[in-house]
Order: sequence, then structure tokens, then C-alpha cells
Amino acid sequence: MVDIEFLNEKATKLKKSLSKVKQIIDLGYQQFLKTPMYPDRAQYYALFAYDELDKIACHLLKEIANSKKKEDCVLDLANEGVFSEKLNRTFIDFYNFRKTLFENAFKYPPEKMYPLLKNFVDTLDSLFIKELALLVKELKSKEKKAKYPVNVKKLNEKATVLKSMERKLKTFAKYSLEEFKNSPYFIDRTRYYLVSLSDAANWICRHLSRSMKLKPSKECFKNLMENGVLYPDVAIFFQELSNLRDTLADPKKDVLPELLYKIITEKLSLIDKFIKDIAKAIY
Repeated sequence: MVDIEFLNEKATKLKKSLSKVKQIIDLGYQQFLKTPMYPDRAQYYALFAYDELDKIACHLLKEIANSKKKEDCVLDLANEGVFSEKLNRTFIDFYNFRKTLFENAFKYPPEKMYPLLKNFVDTLDSLFIKELALLVKELKSKEKKAKYPVNVKKLNEKATVLKSMERKLKTFAKYSLEEFKNSPYFIDRTRYYLVSLSDAANWICRHLSRSMKLKPSKECFKNLMENGVLYPDVAIFFQELSNLRDTLADPKKDVLPELLYKIITEKLSLIDKFIKDIAKAIY
């Protein structure tokens, strides 16, 4: 999903950094060459601008090419060809400029730096925001429309928490029951992760229930099951986990290690099923 708030934030920071470069460039070529601190400051702000551009590029690639990259995305974005030829060329030049800076310990001939930076500023300032807005509009038009007025961004965040807790809990599932029972750390962490798992799942359940305008119920997961959203095995597990949540969170209350071990060795596959059931209901 295209995160417009994120893109706006990064685009604003990009423009701010470019404006700093422009202030120096506007002093003129001769002044740029004669004043040693100007090239240093200009490349400093240019690198800040590049970092913001790279974050934007990674986010766009996630939507365009299902990329999972978190950095070094500018060149890939240029190769996708979703922007104008002039802008793509600028992306490539900007990438090469940054690469050369790092390879040469941030030493770059000022007489070569000036025209490059001027081109970066002029092209990005005049074209990037305009073309980005058009691209985002196109991407948004292709997104699946939710059946209910849900907060998709927040749902995705909670789903990420579920997957994170699943990965962490699987770490303890690799050990035998005896090893698990004899490790206070394993038991403590398992309880903590299960609480986090329950909280994220409960948020999703309540949010979707409200969006679907279902009658409020203390047994949210069973309510979703009765309304055709969750399969019985998924609903029963998450409802039982929800009922156990406060006990898990209270260090003064005992929970059988065997029960915890059973959950992490037999029930974690239900997390994926839960996420898929929710997604299917929404779209």
C-alpha cells in the first residue's frame, strides 16, 4: 500500500536538503571554486537529499516491483523507467556521484561537482514532485479497495507484529520440552511474546468488528467466526489466547510450561491463517 504520509514526509526533507544545496549553487561557479567550505557543505546536503530520495525509491519499488530492499534503491528505481527519461538520468547521475564520493573519501573536484549539483537541484526541483504525485495517483488507483472502512496501514503494522512474535516464539520451539521447562528465560520470554501476540490480534479483531458494524461481543474472535470471517480452529485458538492474556502478563500467576510449549510447537501456524482470513474478509 502506498503510504502517502511517509512519501510526503520524505519529499519535504528532500526538498529542504536540495534548497540548502541551491543556496550555495546560486552563489555562482567562481564563488563555489574559491571558497573551500562551499563544496564540502554542498556535498553534505546533497548526501542528505540522496538519503531521502533513496527512502522514497525503496517505498515505490515495494509497490511497483514487490521489492523488499530497505536501501540502495535509487538505481533500481531509475531502471524501472516509471519516471521521465530526464529524471531517470538524474537518478543515475546522482547515484554515481554518491558512489564516487564514498570511493574517494569524499574528495570530488569542485569544478566537476558544481555542474552536477546544479543539474540535480534544477531537475529534481522542477520535475520530481510533479512526477511523483502522478505516479502515486496511478499506484493508488490500482490498489485493492477494502470492503470495509478499515485502517489498512494500522492493520499491516499489527500483522507485522504477529509475524515478528511468531518468529521469536519459533526460537524456543526448537528445544525439547525438558529444556524448555528448565529455562526460566524461555518461559518468561514465551509469556511476553504471547501477550504481544494476543494484543495485536485483539486489536485487529476489534477494529474489523467495528468496521463491519458487528454487535459488540466479549468473545471477539468467536464473533468473527460466527460471521464467516475466521475458521473455527483459528478463532478458538485466538479466543483462548485472549482469555489467557491477563494471566500470561501477570508474573505472580503460574502458567503450566507444558501449555506454553504446546502453543509454540503446535499452534503458531494459525497466525498465518488468521492474517489470511482477515485479508480475505477485507478484500
